[in-house]
Amino acid sequence: MPQFDIQQILIRILVLTLSLSVHEYAHARMAYHLGDDTAARQGRLTINPAKHIDPIGAVAFVIAGFGWARPVPVNPVNFDRERVKTMRSGMMRVALAGPVSNLIIAFIANFIYQLVNFILIALNVQTKTGLLFFWQILFAILFTFYSANISLALFNMLPIPPLDGSRVLGGFLPQRIYNQYMALQRYSMMVLFALIVFGGGFIGRILSFVAIPIDYILRVPVESIFNFLINAVR
Repeated sequence: MPQFDIQQILIRILVLTLSLSVHEYAHARMAYHLGDDTAARQGRLTINPAKHIDPIGAVAFVIAGFGWARPVPVNPVNFDRERVKTMRSGMMRVALAGPVSNLIIAFIANFIYQLVNFILIALNVQTKTGLLFFWQILFAILFTFYSANISLALFNMLPIPPLDGSRVLGGFLPQRIYNQYMALQRYSMMVLFALIVFGGGFIGRILSFVAIPIDYILRVPVESIFNFLINAVR
């Protein structure tokens, strides 16, 4: 059991460093696409984990299964007015880029999982002890990439400043209410910490419920295609 726990922690750390880095890179890339080079000038237009990982968010991810990275700096004043109608609509697009990147990672992880499983079955690969352990580790990594990135996408869409969901929701609010809503950001770390410590289980149940249709959309069509192929080659 201790060996299994260490293995799971190492896999989570691997998934954390890559997934959150891609998440923040997606924010920076979208902002750059819209005309703001603030993140690029600070070296954040990269998937290098050293540029993005937040220690508290990393620990939260390893322990609770959801977390966050250092927010990418964005200055909406720099947005190209030919590409963005309003600064808030631009911020919505930047905010959505992160969770969308996580869903893309989840789709790719599941696709690779199904593809490798199909190849092993189609070629009738005999899994010796050493190789069996290798495939188990590979499948565990792919499954963690899949499930964790769905969790990351959903967690970051919670409407709590400074999470991405607050920017998306803020785009639909009247200006006066939006200003008051964004003012909550000064308490964001305390709110996030309280949610993880006291409400982690409740949030986890909500995210698990919302994840059901997303899991179906991302997994079932690909799984069905490969199951059809597996039955065809048997």
